[in-house]
Amino acid sequence: MSIVSEIQERLLTAFPKSSNAPLARAVQEGVFLADHLYDGESFLGNLVGNDLRGHIRRVGVSYQIKKYCERGDLPFIAQEKPMPLGRWHWLEIQSTGAIAHTCRTDDANSFPEETESRQDVRIRLQGDLFAWEPEKTDFRKIVREIPKLYAWMTYRVGSGQQLSHLCWASPAADVDVYVGHINVLDQISLSDTVLAPTTSVDPKEKIKLKDHIAEALEKHKDAKLG
Repeated sequence: MSIVSEIQERLLTAFPKSSNAPLARAVQEGVFLADHLYDGESFLGNLVGNDLRGHIRRVGVSYQIKKYCERGDLPFIAQEKPMPLGRWHWLEIQSTGAIAHTCRTDDANSFPEETESRQDVRIRLQGDLFAWEPEKTDFRKIVREIPKLYAWMTYRVGSGQQLSHLCWASPAADVDVYVGHINVLDQISLSDTVLAPTTSVDPKEKIKLKDHIAEALEKHKDAKLG
């Protein structure tokens, strides 16, 4: 088995097909919940406020995934952890032999742009797993203990607040190439699963998300003062 095939197998083991539908629901609900909260706050209805929509969606997505994991709808462990640089936090998803962070990408096959809320740590986390050799256009396995596979859960919101893509993607350590990739929405479309579009939100969940954001902001303030 080639190293690329091995990584794809490890990615499929960590994030199996059985988790596709609940993951898509969690992400879609998180987006809808965030937009519902955003649209309900009049002070955000300006150009500066519009800059925050993506961040609020990121909070909503993280909130719902964590909630699904805690109640057992998703077979992962999800924790909010500090990012390596700055005072931002991100959702870290752990599964069998793998660790992943969520990020927005332009399409299913593109790489995330590095920002304060999207930091690239793949080189540090999986430099011992494989390396790129351009002259061989292949990957070689380094004979060491294999660490956890690193991946991104990539997504983007399209028209009508629906997801345009949702993927698990494992990048090479030192070049912008995916060596493992699962298109979650494509897999769902090939199965018998029907995902009903999210059209409503529980007012209680909106309040919980608002409280969650307020708590996060307070922690951020305390960290800056500490």
